[in-house]
Formats: sequence, C-alpha cells, structure tokens
Amino acid sequence: MTAHFTDISVSARYAELPGLIARVAEQAAGLGLAADDSLRLQLVVEELFTNTIAHGHHGDSEHRVSLALGRSDGILTLRYEDDAPPFDISGFGQNFRLTVEVGGQGLGLIHGMSKAIRYQRSGQRNITEIEF
Repeated sequence: MTAHFTDISVSARYAELPGLIARVAEQAAGLGLAADDSLRLQLVVEELFTNTIAHGHHGDSEHRVSLALGRSDGILTLRYEDDAPPFDISGFGQNFRLTVEVGGQGLGLIHGMSKAIRYQRSGQRNITEIEF
C-alpha cells in the first residue's frame, strides 16, 4: 500500500469497537474522504472486526487487530491484519450465502463496497487489503 498515513491497533474485544470506529472516522477525515465514503469504510471495518472476534477468536480476546489507511491516486486502501485462523475473504463474491439468516451478509457487503480485495497469510497473520 502506498501513501500509508496511519496505523491503528486494538485488542480483539467488542468494547474496543466504538473507539476503533471513531479513530477510523477521524483518519478518514484527515485523508479528505467524503462523508459517504467514510461511512462505507467504517461499516467495512466494523464487519471485519466483529468477524475476527466472533468467528476467528470465538469471543473477546487480547489478540491484536491492526489497521492502516492510505490514499494514493484517488484510491483509498485499508490494510486489515489479525492473527485469527486463516480466512481469505477475497474469494467470496457478493452472492456468497444468499440464503443465510440475518447477520450473515457481511462478506457480500464488503465485496459490494470495495473495488478490489487482496489476501495473504504472513506467518500467523491474515493480511487483507481492500481498495475503495
């Protein structure tokens, strides 16, 4: 990711979510994002973060989640890292699990709001980069 502007790191705990979203909103404003784009970014971060806690760690934990935001040539990039078990969201499209009950549409939502998603596993870390 080029033009890297910020790093945010928090514990994988639901109680961290309001502060995390506030920091993402603050950084988005600093990067000059329009209000609608900032809200989209915040929603994607919320989905990724809650999925890490619920599905990756099966509840609150002291494991760290790290985010970096960057903007270059008009493209905003979110880099999201956690140490949950391997999970590559880049392969799931918008139509993933259309029949799932309420609360299971996060991956489709993320894909619908992004231009590109890249994933890699580096050591014990999931690294997901999302372009908006």
